[in-house]
Amino acid sequence: MFITSIKLTKQKLVTAIIVVGVLLVALIIWLASQGGTESQATAAELPSVKNMKTEQDRVGFLTACGWQVSADSAESQEVLIPKTFDDVFDNYNELQKTQGFDLSQYKNKRVMRYTYTVTNYPTGEAGVQATLLVYNNKIVGGDICSAKLDGFMHGFQLPKT
Repeated sequence: MFITSIKLTKQKLVTAIIVVGVLLVALIIWLASQGGTESQATAAELPSVKNMKTEQDRVGFLTACGWQVSADSAESQEVLIPKTFDDVFDNYNELQKTQGFDLSQYKNKRVMRYTYTVTNYPTGEAGVQATLLVYNNKIVGGDICSAKLDGFMHGFQLPKT
């Protein structure tokens, strides 16, 4: 068995605290530069999310994102954003954050979910849907997804092929 002891002085303790603090600040700055820029750039590329009062406004938003949707396929439903997020909703909110949205601001609030059939998915895949989450006539989230077993989900931006 090997035992060692270290004499801890005030000067060593203060130095250790300063070193740990500097490392934490550097880590926080690095993490902010990694995630923040991408989210802001993606959000800046989206068309306006305000004044979504009519179906024409919502379809216009999707069209401005590059999607063609079948307006007669529109479904609407009021949904409740949960008060506490489980792992699935945390992951969904991470997707929202990459496009400049954050559903945690709408916890325990009722939003309208509008779903449209996408008719121009780049791979030609059928059954792709666009979902918009609207609160007080403003888009607060949404996605493009395939409900197939091996489906996908991504933000509003057209995927690069």
